[in-house]
Amino acid sequence: MAELPSTWAPRDLPILTAALRRLDTGEGFPDLGDLERDTGLSTEQIWAGLNALKTAEPPYLVVQGKVVQAVSERARRELGTWPAADSLVDALAAAFAQAAEVEKEPEKKQRLRAVADNLGGALRDIAVAVISKRLGEL
Repeated sequence: MAELPSTWAPRDLPILTAALRRLDTGEGFPDLGDLERDTGLSTEQIWAGLNALKTAEPPYLVVQGKVVQAVSERARRELGTWPAADSLVDALAAAFAQAAEVEKEPEKKQRLRAVADNLGGALRDIAVAVISKRLGEL
């Protein structure tokens, strides 16, 4: 049996991005035609993508008929418009790594590199858990 190709990048992600952009810019609820124009995908591809996105668990979209009614928190985090703990920890680790790269003082450079390495390794799960809890409290 042949392996099925991924649909996330070529189909689902563009649909999700177009729906979020239209909803967040106040253009109204995107319908099938809007999504076709925004993505360049065919009607059949849009239908298949909408079905995949609305039946995901938890769903990415709320779809009624041919109209996207809402984009979920999960979708917003996936697209980076809302904070996600793992992406915040990754950004923090990258910032420490970048600071280490430009630091001239060897001792400080070593400390910055150690923090970056730990946030990318052994401490990552702990940092993600702490940030996840904090994001949930906001």
